[in-house]
Amino acid sequence: MTAKESVSASIAAAFPRLSKGQKQVARFVVDNEYFVACASVAEVAQRTDVSPATVVRFCQALGYEGYPDLQAAIRQEFLRSAPTDRETEERLTSPASEDDVLARVFATDIENIKHTMGLVARETFESAVAAIDQASGILVVGGGVSAPAALFFAHSLKTMGLPIQVATAGGTPLSLELSALGKDDVFVGISFRRYLREIVEAMSRAEEIGARRIAITDSQVSPLAPLADYVFLTFTGGVAHSASPIACLSLINAFVAALAFRRPQQTLAALRSVDAVYRDSQILLEE
Repeated sequence: MTAKESVSASIAAAFPRLSKGQKQVARFVVDNEYFVACASVAEVAQRTDVSPATVVRFCQALGYEGYPDLQAAIRQEFLRSAPTDRETEERLTSPASEDDVLARVFATDIENIKHTMGLVARETFESAVAAIDQASGILVVGGGVSAPAALFFAHSLKTMGLPIQVATAGGTPLSLELSALGKDDVFVGISFRRYLREIVEAMSRAEEIGARRIAITDSQVSPLAPLADYVFLTFTGGVAHSASPIACLSLINAFVAALAFRRPQQTLAALRSVDAVYRDSQILLEE
């Protein structure tokens, strides 16, 4: 395998000549690269129902000396795909007029939304909407750049009368929310590279409880992906130093709209109730 050839490309090329057990490993590696980058050979063997020796032979069939070399190649790909400090510096210091920046940001976000829309499978989306609609409770967790998306999701569903809670910080607040999570609830984890440990661990806890789990993230190799029942990938390319949450917000907006159409009378009643409280509290400006 050449240095520039991706791990997934080398697997695709070697796949026809792999044994049945090695093909099981191949499919798992392609779908769970982040897990493989961190897991032991024994853990991969257990997840794929083969022997550790089969995992090693799979690596050798790709041209690696052993499993550690496969892990090193996957980790190197992560480094290449993430923007470097130099690339960020070049973007921020390259000459650009204010008009150019405005156009570039809008164009990038439009492309992010288009690409994200192409990744959403209708059946998966509808199943996730149904899970939220039928849940006894909903917990949305997001931090860092994903925190605004989590707050928007929670606010939108709460005004519709759905039983939703949100956590945008770890520690005690997140622990308290997780302690109330049950098997009839839905957990929504939102995280983009660089992934927050507390969100991943919270998703893992939700899996142990037996709650339904929805991941909104930016890569199939995100650590949230293998823990979720429903995975939604969003493009987060940005013009400056930060990932863009716009495509994620569009996806969440689709969830909100779908849920509103599933329960129109409850939504209207809840909105009227909220509006009445706002007016009674005189927190709105008079029109």
